[in-house]
Amino acid sequence: MISFLRAKPKVEKILVKDDLFSKVAEMRYKIYCEELGFLEKKKYPEKREMDEYDGQSIHVVVKVGNRMAGYARVILPNGKKLPIFENFKVPEEKDPHHACEISRFMISKAYRHKDETRREIFKLLAEEILKIVEEQEVKVVYAVVEEWLLKSLQKRGYEFEKIGEGHFHMGAVTYPIKLVL
Repeated sequence: MISFLRAKPKVEKILVKDDLFSKVAEMRYKIYCEELGFLEKKKYPEKREMDEYDGQSIHVVVKVGNRMAGYARVILPNGKKLPIFENFKVPEEKDPHHACEISRFMISKAYRHKDETRREIFKLLAEEILKIVEEQEVKVVYAVVEEWLLKSLQKRGYEFEKIGEGHFHMGAVTYPIKLVL
């Protein structure tokens, strides 16, 4: 792979109990609350964005040197509902033990504006997510995305489909989507 980044990117899988998660929560706050305004700052007085799904997730971090360049989480059901079923009217999953939801997919502002760099970080996150999906024997992947991201995923060969109506959620009109493996 040709790297457009100065340092070779490193991909790490972490859990909420790992030391790096504190930095992840700060990055999530910075991007989702300060930069994009998806979430209200006042709900996170410690300037760390965390929620009840973090403990049932595998977190993926792309680091370039010591800087976090990208992040996503794979929420596993662990006997609980996935957030998509809490936030959208979508058909219930028939096999919830083999489903997951990808969320909080983000690229740091420092790496977001150069197409080739953004694409490389996106690719690294997607590849690691696919590994997790295989390891966890997931058969159905859910996500909530804006229209442009759905088209981008489909263009890259991911056969996600809309499974419900879009509505204003996290600062934009988003759609629940599903990929059956």
